[in-house]
Amino acid sequence: MKYLYSFIVLFAPWLVLSGKFDPLHVGMGIVCSLLVAYWSADLLFPDREATLADRLRQLAGFIGYIGWLFWEIILANLHVFRVALSPRMNELLAPSLVEFDTKLEKELSKFILANSITLTPGTVTVRVNGNKFLIHALTKKAADGLPGAMETRIANIFEITR
Repeated sequence: MKYLYSFIVLFAPWLVLSGKFDPLHVGMGIVCSLLVAYWSADLLFPDREATLADRLRQLAGFIGYIGWLFWEIILANLHVFRVALSPRMNELLAPSLVEFDTKLEKELSKFILANSITLTPGTVTVRVNGNKFLIHALTKKAADGLPGAMETRIANIFEITR
């Protein structure tokens, strides 16, 4: 089933984003999606005990998370914009390295957290080593928010199985 799930996860966005529905392009999309699904099914779906209901719940939660993350990216952009244009920019900038231990256990959860942090302006994931994250933050406000609600939301989506 993990191969079928992987194929669907890969082919559906490809079909929507390609905008080409002739047999040649759809056929190439099917072949490419099948190959990548075969090679990466273990990466996308490492937990074999999850049911279809669990997968659908995770998908729904992740879609909601993407919307929330988009909003957080907008807010972080505004924060960096204010800092960059402020006459007190030198006072507001406080670059620092923040290290924290995550409560996340699954590799996919850690991957999503690391990338979500990097996508948010003002923070960059420097290193992930086991459960330790090292993050570069541009300001004190950005550093104080780590890992925050992002980690909790990811844990609620991917760490809990019912």
